[in-house]
Amino acid sequence: MHKRKIQLIAGTTYTISLPKEWVRKNNLKEKNEILIHEKNDRTLVISPHSIEGKKLNEISLNIDEYASNIDQVLFAVYYLGIENITLFSKKEITKDVKVKIRKTITHMSGTEIGYEDKQKITIKVLLDKSKVDITQVFYRISLIIESSISNILEQLDINEIRINENEIDRLYHLIAKIVSLSLIDSNILYSSKIRNVSLIPAYFLIGKKLENIGDNINHLSEYLHKSKINFENKKEILNFIKIELNKSIIYFMSKPSKTFEKINVDNLRIINNSISKLKDRTIQNYLEDIIRYVVDIEEEIVNISFYNKLIRDNIL
Repeated sequence: MHKRKIQLIAGTTYTISLPKEWVRKNNLKEKNEILIHEKNDRTLVISPHSIEGKKLNEISLNIDEYASNIDQVLFAVYYLGIENITLFSKKEITKDVKVKIRKTITHMSGTEIGYEDKQKITIKVLLDKSKVDITQVFYRISLIIESSISNILEQLDINEIRINENEIDRLYHLIAKIVSLSLIDSNILYSSKIRNVSLIPAYFLIGKKLENIGDNINHLSEYLHKSKINFENKKEILNFIKIELNKSIIYFMSKPSKTFEKINVDNLRIINNSISKLKDRTIQNYLEDIIRYVVDIEEEIVNISFYNKLIRDNIL
């Protein structure tokens, strides 16, 4: 650890000297630039170079090596922030693989095919990742989930539910991308509004649980569509889910000073009892999972809100 006194130069500028060993270790010279980042806890981080990870702007992949799992490979490349992706085959890209590629990029925000022939496909990611606010993405997903719940309560339109499910998947992959980049790029960490690297797991888990809720609502809708079942206490249960999820996401958006309060234990017990009394076990399972995911989200928000309170109170 090094201690330095703040110096006032010409009555206007505050300066401190850098440790000589640190300057030499990083091969710095007079007039070289260094980077200074302010963290959420008001700590300054001084770096001899960008604290972003190594950037890879383009990649070329032999699709013959990845044909069976090209979808997961594309998502991995997307999460890394690579903007130019070339897929090639020494023979010919099969029709099935091309279909899988097209289906995959529909879930990759800001992505399109720039060139295609029998042996080559180039994909461009045009998304400006520096302008993605992750809390806004959470909010968008919650609105879509709310729309699907209203759909079930009013008059089930399975096509609309399926469209909503595809959009939730697309937004989830955007969250995964921003979270991944926040680990290696400090600028994305700040622009995404996560602000502190220790909170990244909590933000990722919230995104994953929102996707899980979307999946279960989709499965529930498909089951109700085929079976034509109208289960008991439907309005009470689904409105409870909608209200609690909305409460969680609105808390994120409003940035209140108090620590978040999760579901009242008695209210949770009442709604779980209503679900346990349902005669159809399949419906019961989907609803139990959704409630569990809502509780998981609220627990992560408690953690984030408590951490932010410690910062506001100058404890961290």
